[in-house]
Amino acid sequence: MAIDVRSDGKEGLTAAAGAMLDARRVREALGRISYPGLERDLVSFGMVKDVEICGAAVRVRLAIRTDDATIRERLRALISAQLQLIGATEVIVEIVKPALVLPSHPPAARAHSPRAGVPDPWAERVRLGRVRHVIAVGAGKGGVGKSTVAVNLALALHRRGLAVGMLDADIYGPSVPTLLGIESAKHDVRMTAEKHIIPVSVHGLAIISFGFFLGEGSPAIWRGPMVSKAVKQFARGVAWPELDVLIVDLPPGTGDIPLSLVQAVEVRGAIVVTQPPRLAAMEAQKAGEMFSTLGVPVLGVVENMTGAFGEGGGAAVARALAAPFLGSILFDPMVVGEGDAGTPTLLARVDCEFSRVFDVMAGTLADALDERVAPASALRRTRE
Repeated sequence: MAIDVRSDGKEGLTAAAGAMLDARRVREALGRISYPGLERDLVSFGMVKDVEICGAAVRVRLAIRTDDATIRERLRALISAQLQLIGATEVIVEIVKPALVLPSHPPAARAHSPRAGVPDPWAERVRLGRVRHVIAVGAGKGGVGKSTVAVNLALALHRRGLAVGMLDADIYGPSVPTLLGIESAKHDVRMTAEKHIIPVSVHGLAIISFGFFLGEGSPAIWRGPMVSKAVKQFARGVAWPELDVLIVDLPPGTGDIPLSLVQAVEVRGAIVVTQPPRLAAMEAQKAGEMFSTLGVPVLGVVENMTGAFGEGGGAAVARALAAPFLGSILFDPMVVGEGDAGTPTLLARVDCEFSRVFDVMAGTLADALDERVAPASALRRTRE
């Protein structure tokens, strides 16, 4: 593939012999390329900001958030290969970071406005005004105890004196109400005059779950755009109290919900949960790579059920992601029964090994978030 370098040292396009191309054909070709680690293609994701064609030479301008050089090179190679298949003899891929403009900024503050008719998938992302840190908890595959980790981690952070909330965004299998013993709370959910959902308070946590609003069996029919719209409205439509940390329990995998969450609200970081076996670890690594792709740093990896299924998978994932390893949680058969009964282990057995591990992890996470300063809850008490 040849790239013309102009006299000013910059790459440029020169017409070359070959099949004549147009923007429609180029965008159709780009629509066949999935972003590494995600299930959505570049065009539907809104990453293709501009296409310039001169004969058989093509320049593509992408807006992505990752600083991972390997992702950038993979995209360049994939785009070049795909466009050469439709007759391009020269391909230049320009990669820029999309500008993030929060609602508090005037429209003029936008550094790079998207071209007319080109959707900006990040344009509506907001910072939750009463929440200091939004932390996503994800996993590559189901059944690794992700929700159990999310609930007990939230309780451990609360035990440190932080104001903590939980958003159960697992639209396909919301389990937080069961783990906290609040399945009946859906009858207590209220709305503000502005039609924002008021969280339920339990064990000192502010809780909202998709499980409060979904009828039996309904998640099975939710797909793509429906899920994306629901998650965005759900994430921004809650009247949260002042919180130091909001833990978001995501469904397993790398589908639309994590992507929609990150496009809806500013996420400070992610925790990835895995089990020791290689298969679980491989899928967990994909989840971590997805977060990095979306510009969300992985704050740590947790290995759950260590011992019963081996050990070491979590540490291996952490090394692969260049992320901290928060710790291993030894398999404890009582944890399952306590979760089914709606009494999380951190409350049922305060001083057991399971609870002590979560206390250590909560301390590590709080330090990573710079919560060594007075938390919002303490500041409120001072003002009062």
